[in-house]
Amino acid sequence: MNRDLITAQLDRCLDRIDLPELGSSHRGKVRDSYIVGDRRLLIATDRVSAFDRVFDELIPFKGQVLNQLAAFFLRKARDIVRTHLIDVPDPNVTVAQNAQALPVEVIVRGYLTGSAWRDYVDGRFTTAYGFTLPEGLSMNASLATPIVTPTTKAHSGHDEPITHEQAAALVGGQARWAEIVGTSLALFAQGTELAAGRGLILVDTKYEFGLIEEALILIDELHTPDSSRYWYTIAYTADSADPEQISKEFLRDWLRRQGFTGDGPLPALPTEVRVEIAERYLALYRAFTGQDLVPSFGEEIKTRIWHALQAKAYIRGGMVSIIMGSAADEPIAAKVRRILDAYDVPSVVHVASAHKVPERVMRIVDACNRSAQPLVHITIAGRSNGLSGVTAANAVHPVIALPAFADQADYLVNIHSSLQMPSETPVMTVIDPQNAALAALRILAQADPKLRERLTKQVATMKARFDQEVLV
Repeated sequence: MNRDLITAQLDRCLDRIDLPELGSSHRGKVRDSYIVGDRRLLIATDRVSAFDRVFDELIPFKGQVLNQLAAFFLRKARDIVRTHLIDVPDPNVTVAQNAQALPVEVIVRGYLTGSAWRDYVDGRFTTAYGFTLPEGLSMNASLATPIVTPTTKAHSGHDEPITHEQAAALVGGQARWAEIVGTSLALFAQGTELAAGRGLILVDTKYEFGLIEEALILIDELHTPDSSRYWYTIAYTADSADPEQISKEFLRDWLRRQGFTGDGPLPALPTEVRVEIAERYLALYRAFTGQDLVPSFGEEIKTRIWHALQAKAYIRGGMVSIIMGSAADEPIAAKVRRILDAYDVPSVVHVASAHKVPERVMRIVDACNRSAQPLVHITIAGRSNGLSGVTAANAVHPVIALPAFADQADYLVNIHSSLQMPSETPVMTVIDPQNAALAALRILAQADPKLRERLTKQVATMKARFDQEVLV
């Protein structure tokens, strides 16, 4: 892929994805994930991190490369260990088994470089990892046999090196740790062999494991440029002190030259650096798969992911956000949801008063504004209908006001407050819960052919029933 295509994609990267139907997401450094029963949806974004910091600038095609390369290696790893991989419904999405993650990152090194070299030079290697290396080694030296240098998995801040004894205590005992070390070394041997066949050296890499019913399972990415360091074999042979590499280490080196190693304000990544990172990721993909990445330019990435997940039935499609002014409005919401459920359209109910907790309303609306799924809001509130107004003024999706009322006097006040909205505050007012649900369904059907087909049949059935009543 040439630089012009990469540059053209700089403003069309995937920063994050929100799928309200699946609930709240966990936002990692570079991936968003959702728990769906015993499965986890992992969505690789184009975010980039270094020194445990996530940068504002995005890298074209990075998420797609990361996801597809990880799937490539995970399929091959099945000969060694059970993996979490179930399906890859979209170039940026992996569906995985949801395992209980073990709190240790397993770093396997075939060469003395990076942080291990710095610890070796500073005399910290033995205290950090609990074992020694021969004296007199040089930077980037090939190790006689690969070594395992475990670290903690920090939720924030930097991972810290630990000894094998400490790692064993964290994963449940020496036997389990021995199994993890053996599996990691076997994976590293496989990765090394694959890399050698492509003219590459797998320098070091990171593995993560989890448990499912006490059985060990390989989770997370595998042998990707985010988790692994690669050198060109020919470059290492020519100059082992400064070999050309093909991983994210390029970004770390550039940051070090700017004086940044993780602390302080994030430096902005220039266009040429972003393009260079993308080129390296694409080159690694091509080296291992033998093919150029086939990007999708025809539609926005979030829309493509939504369609792919819907086609595989991981999500149902569009959805309805029901916002109630108080919990007392739940019976009205229940009537709406019965109609939506009949058409297999998901809905989420929130309670948030525009007068008492406006910040909660704004959080709900802001989250829905980022939805990759088509969405309609139905607001249920009485008296002074600020809820519908605040929602409509700030939402990018349609808003249907469903006034709540107790009697005729209440009815007149509530209807008036829903109809009298300020300028640039588009609210559609529907009085009957069933009709509000059907109106939302008709809006969502514009982007969902199957739903449109069902509604067409519903209209035909209603007309046939009416004709029968007239004949009688």
